[in-house]
Amino acid sequence: MTVAAGVDFCRHGRLATRHKEYAFIWLAGFIGCLIGGVNDLITASISPEYFSAGKGLPDGQGLGLRAAIFGVQEGLSAGVIGGAVCLYASRRKTRVAPLGFGRMLRLIWMPAGGAVVGAVLLPLIASRFDPLGLAAKLDGIIADGAIVQFRRVWWIHTGLYSGLAAGLAALIVTVLKLRRTTPGAADEK
Repeated sequence: MTVAAGVDFCRHGRLATRHKEYAFIWLAGFIGCLIGGVNDLITASISPEYFSAGKGLPDGQGLGLRAAIFGVQEGLSAGVIGGAVCLYASRRKTRVAPLGFGRMLRLIWMPAGGAVVGAVLLPLIASRFDPLGLAAKLDGIIADGAIVQFRRVWWIHTGLYSGLAAGLAALIVTVLKLRRTTPGAADEK
């Protein structure tokens, strides 16, 4: 990204935008790192088995830290992909002016907030359901009492990604509406 931004700057001078685009993608990745790391640190304390049996992390001392690092890695991926999708929706070439970076930065709360809300609400709503039959599949692998906690953490993670997808969809719809209704959207700082 640094090389591409440098080439863009050499070709376009002060009109170059790649450095802003890549910074936006990395900012989205950083937000994903924070959410993923904190989420996995907390959920590892709820169900260590989710990470040891479910994700293959070594059990025992330091599992919470290993889970947090795992969450940072996964969150980075999700954030970068989400940021790139947001950027594409806001900057793709059409006859409508692209949305300014300032406006995009003010909208990034939508996917991040959606992820957090989904991680909180979906387990509250659906934790009694077992659509994948996890309880039966986990029987004999982990202790009976741990299965309930494993499913709770599974719903938290499902809610996190579902909320991220819903927030990303809301952001894309908002961006597309703003692009159509905001004259000179690219000029906005």
